[in-house]
Amino acid sequence: MKLRLLSVLYLCTLLACRPEEEAQYERLADENTASDANAWVKADLLCEEIRNADEEDPVAVVFLSQLEQQYVLDTVYTCSVISPQMFTSFGVPRQALSACGGWWAGQGNFYYTLLEGDSITVMHARPTQSDTVDFQYTPLRRVPVSHSTTDLPEESYLP
Repeated sequence: MKLRLLSVLYLCTLLACRPEEEAQYERLADENTASDANAWVKADLLCEEIRNADEEDPVAVVFLSQLEQQYVLDTVYTCSVISPQMFTSFGVPRQALSACGGWWAGQGNFYYTLLEGDSITVMHARPTQSDTVDFQYTPLRRVPVSHSTTDLPEESYLP
């Protein structure tokens, strides 16, 4: 009799704990998917050098590349892509999708992208080099997130 009672209690305990564990694992899976925007949204900032920094008047173009679309964001003196390991050095938040920027003649132009709802926000800072550099980013442009180029409205193709 005791064995049956213990068996019934054991089964009840197993059944009672199981749904909570499954719900916990589902919640953790959802949080991981939602927090890792880089896994499903690609918004790369790219730089194309037109005249290199060795010349007197260098020129580079900053692009936002999403899927097969490229948006021209700005024309600057110099620019290079910033690796995620260097984000904090340039005042870029860890959750940024990509970043780029560069210094020329004591001034800089720096950019990063953030996923905000159903759009990508491009942030821009124009700091000057001194003893302390303060990156004050402001929104530059918003671009809708799309999963294929057919999702993009025609007016978003223009800078």
